[in-house]
Amino acid sequence: MKYIRRTVYIIAIIIAAVVLKVHAASLKVSISASSSRVVVGNTITYTVTVSSSELLGSLRYGVTYDTNKLSLESGTLNAAPVFDGSKKSVTYTFKFRAKSSGTAYFNFNIYEAIDWNFNNFSYTGTTSKNVTIITQAQLEASYSKNNNLSSLKVDGFNISPAFNKNTTQYALILENDVRSINISGSKEDGTSSVEGLGKHDLVEGVNKINIKVTAQNGSSKTYTIDVTVKELTPIVVKVDDEEYNVVRKKELIEKPNTNFDETAIKIGEEEDIPAFFNKATDTTLVGLKDSEGNIELYQYKNDNYTIYKEYSFDSIIITTTALKNIPEGYVKSTIKIGEEELVAYKSETNNDFYLINGINIASGEENLYQYNKKENTIQLFNQELLDKIDSLESKNNKYTYVIIGLGALLIITYIVLLISSIKKPKKKKKEKAEKEDIEEVKEEEKQEPSIQDAFIEEDEIKEDKTEKIENIKEVEIKEKKKKTTKKKKNESFGEELEHFIEKDDKIKEDISNSSKKKKK
Repeated sequence: MKYIRRTVYIIAIIIAAVVLKVHAASLKVSISASSSRVVVGNTITYTVTVSSSELLGSLRYGVTYDTNKLSLESGTLNAAPVFDGSKKSVTYTFKFRAKSSGTAYFNFNIYEAIDWNFNNFSYTGTTSKNVTIITQAQLEASYSKNNNLSSLKVDGFNISPAFNKNTTQYALILENDVRSINISGSKEDGTSSVEGLGKHDLVEGVNKINIKVTAQNGSSKTYTIDVTVKELTPIVVKVDDEEYNVVRKKELIEKPNTNFDETAIKIGEEEDIPAFFNKATDTTLVGLKDSEGNIELYQYKNDNYTIYKEYSFDSIIITTTALKNIPEGYVKSTIKIGEEELVAYKSETNNDFYLINGINIASGEENLYQYNKKENTIQLFNQELLDKIDSLESKNNKYTYVIIGLGALLIITYIVLLISSIKKPKKKKKEKAEKEDIEEVKEEEKQEPSIQDAFIEEDEIKEDKTEKIENIKEVEIKEKKKKTTKKKKNESFGEELEHFIEKDDKIKEDISNSSKKKKK
């Protein structure tokens, strides 16, 4: 009996264990990194995904990492979230900045996990992810140095020699009627880049085409194909000891912006050479091509060739044609406009001013223009007007000195008047004393002398009285003379100053009118 009971208990325990195992929820943790390698100073982001076979109830986790090599920028390191029973997976992100090179660890630890039915998950533990941190120098050292092509060809034609990745110079000769080619090729390393493949337009003579391959580490290699298009009776000319070919196809030369008409000229024994002609300036332009296939316009006259350039300033086109008459005060020089350097004539008195040829687009008239290098502006050159302005400025300078002199005189006069006003109190004291004497005389006249003294002092009193009156009159006369003289001087000075101001105003008006004419 006891044996039977023991057997039943064992069977029940086994059945319970199997049932619990079948219904136990499973939990899975996965970690991904934004990069397996990061440069010092840059950031890396870890994404942790927790998923289960049952609805999540709650979770308690913690994060540990290599603090010597990583610094946390965002993310919660320790948390115990509770869920609403609507999800079977959750995601957490943690952002770090790399501090120093080496291998850094990142650990996500689950301390407890419960499903929505309050059952413990079978999984608890740690999931790890390592990252390699390197310096910028280590990164660059790891870049690929491969800058080779694995193939290179011209569609429909064969280049010479046959392609080899270590050979960079190739040649191809084509008939005169070929106008363009297509170059194809492939790079040996997928991390490199290629420039120069595709369609290329051709001109008669040599066309130098470059295909540049740049490796991941920045080093480059250039493959060159010299494509020569055969020319029909080429015309070779020399310019500054360099050989050029005259362009014989009209479509290869570009018409200038100014008033040039298409024409055809004769050079040597060859006729129907395409050219451009400007009647106003008697200028003929032809196209010349250098040894590398570059085409430029040149001014052609008496079998001589001079490079031709145009620079636009509003409605004025500056040309590089030679000046016919050089005004006095200017010497031959060069100036740089944009990226081009051209011959001009510099002012001997002002290093910012140059004379150059210009053509008005509207009228087609060629004139001499003055270029201001400092302000990058031009204006029509007028020597007569400039001479007049210089003369007026000279006169103005003279009048300026006169004004300064009169101003100084005015200041001196003011100082003298100031000093004289300081001395006036002394004169007033003297006048006061004299007035007191007069009052004393008048007072004595009012007094009635005694009969005994009247006859004795009568003569002395009259004599003294007469002398004092004469002194007073003499003083009054002197004062009147001084006031009259001072008044005349002030009136004279005022007239001179008024005359000078009128003269100065007239000079300023002349200069202003001249400047307006100059601007026009």
